[in-house]
Amino acid sequence: MSSENKEQTKKGELKWHSVELPENIVLEVEELLKEKHERRPVQVPLGLFISDLIQESLEKVHVQDSVPPILEKYAIDSESVYIRDNERDVVAELHFKDGSDLYCNVDGAKNCVHIGFAWAIPEVQKMISERRQKSKKKTLKGSGRD
Repeated sequence: MSSENKEQTKKGELKWHSVELPENIVLEVEELLKEKHERRPVQVPLGLFISDLIQESLEKVHVQDSVPPILEKYAIDSESVYIRDNERDVVAELHFKDGSDLYCNVDGAKNCVHIGFAWAIPEVQKMISERRQKSKKKTLKGSGRD
């Protein structure tokens, strides 16, 4: 957080404001906090953790507003992922090939900048994981090891 954005008291401590959040969001954040910080010797307060998450999101928004993205998610459906490439002025269609591998129609490859970008999208990660699980089940059924 930049010092210009921090409202400080006379002692140099940050002023805090209460905000109401939906319970499902709080539960999800508590689970994330537990996953990220359970092995740390000092417990991280929930409010500080949420503050850091919000600050990270705000920084991303500020960067996105000031610098146009080279690549961005365009659309996702059950069989394809579409990535807008602003540098080359094209929309890359990434479709699933061989089960859970993505194939890029623009670069004609399974390993390109568009594929790498798509892998960073949580929704795509989930799709790939689900496809791999289905593929493993089919392989096990085919080998007779149920």
